[in-house]
Amino acid sequence: MAADFRPMFLTLFLLGGLQSVAITEVMANPRGQSGANMPEDRNEFVEVYNYGTELVDLFDWTIDDGDAVDRIRAWTDSSLLGDNPTLRINQTWLWPGRYAVVLDPEYTDTAALGGFVRPYRFPDSTLILTVGNTTIGNGLAGTDPLLLVASSAYGFADTATFGTPRDHADRFPTGAGDGISWERVRAEGPDDAGNWSFCRDSAGATPGRDNSVAVLTDLAVARLEARAGTGGTAVVAAGVTNRGVRAVDAWRLSLWLDRNNNGRRDRDEGLRDVQGLPLAPGAETLFVAAVAVPRVRTDLWAELTCSGDRETLNNRSRVGVAPGRSGELLELLFTSFTPNGDGFEDSLPVAFRLPEPGGRLRIAVFDLGGRELRELYSGRDAAAEGTVAWDGCDNSGRPVGMGIYCVGLEYRVKGATVNDRKAAVLVRR
Repeated sequence: MAADFRPMFLTLFLLGGLQSVAITEVMANPRGQSGANMPEDRNEFVEVYNYGTELVDLFDWTIDDGDAVDRIRAWTDSSLLGDNPTLRINQTWLWPGRYAVVLDPEYTDTAALGGFVRPYRFPDSTLILTVGNTTIGNGLAGTDPLLLVASSAYGFADTATFGTPRDHADRFPTGAGDGISWERVRAEGPDDAGNWSFCRDSAGATPGRDNSVAVLTDLAVARLEARAGTGGTAVVAAGVTNRGVRAVDAWRLSLWLDRNNNGRRDRDEGLRDVQGLPLAPGAETLFVAAVAVPRVRTDLWAELTCSGDRETLNNRSRVGVAPGRSGELLELLFTSFTPNGDGFEDSLPVAFRLPEPGGRLRIAVFDLGGRELRELYSGRDAAAEGTVAWDGCDNSGRPVGMGIYCVGLEYRVKGATVNDRKAAVLVRR
């Protein structure tokens, strides 16, 4: 059959490609009734993504749901092209950076009952596959893990999984809900519950498309520091990391002073705008600049602009900049913080700089009445500088209320004691 023809030179070309295929979406419980010719039976699918750099032939790979093992075959029913004539059928080659959708063989059954006929809208050039049986596995169930294994023709055991099939004690997966798929967050991430989520798309599934929960483009301000320089300047270091799975070619880093303390950049507050260089996944770059220190303590912000970056909570960060005064041992990096679990400024970083190392250091949080609420650090042989953090809770782990609190430092070294205190605002919203 033409669908099974695979030139030998392409097979040889692929022998170097290892561990580049991932299961990225599973629809085990399609919307509608179950039974012969019903939607829940014919609309199941498994999506596969090639995150490698080479072609992969998925012919004769196996899908195992723990109840039955099926072999992948090319989709041959050309009636599916009526939905989208660009769909790739009669072939099993998956290109790098592209998706394949393994459909139930009865997806285009003309005897379909119960509505929900051919409900999916596949993007252009999606590779459509199926299995050599009447169902995927033994009919997917919401609690079924999956194991995808390369054909023996590869000469190595390339595998991909969904639902940790080798761990029967973790109770993953569970049912995602009627008409809702499981989606992988990061294609190259681990197969564990933390890297899967229910589909957030209004359609309930995204076969052949980037997952609604996928973190594909994600730049982050990974660090932001401001240290006293010379001549009334501060040296600012801002680190940018690519936490996504795609290279980012165009992005901008902006530094600005929030002179009116409204949390947004207004006219005449800008300091620097830097056009970033391409960043590969996992790569980091550091930008260093000298800025004039304001007359009063002011928040300095670093903010990223990057097209396609949906994880924006990590796109901005701030640090307090103030004129230096002798004897200061404490620095609160924020003037306020919001420990509400949203991933942005959930804790208050407290930096300390001591006159010399080796003494006994204690840092604690107090209310305005002087009552100690939380000990942040207590120990001997302290380093000359470092950072601790307050999460907004007291010593028993209970969150404290919104208000103004004081962070106090006491340092004893060589018979002398020095102290410093700073106020911070805790806001819950």
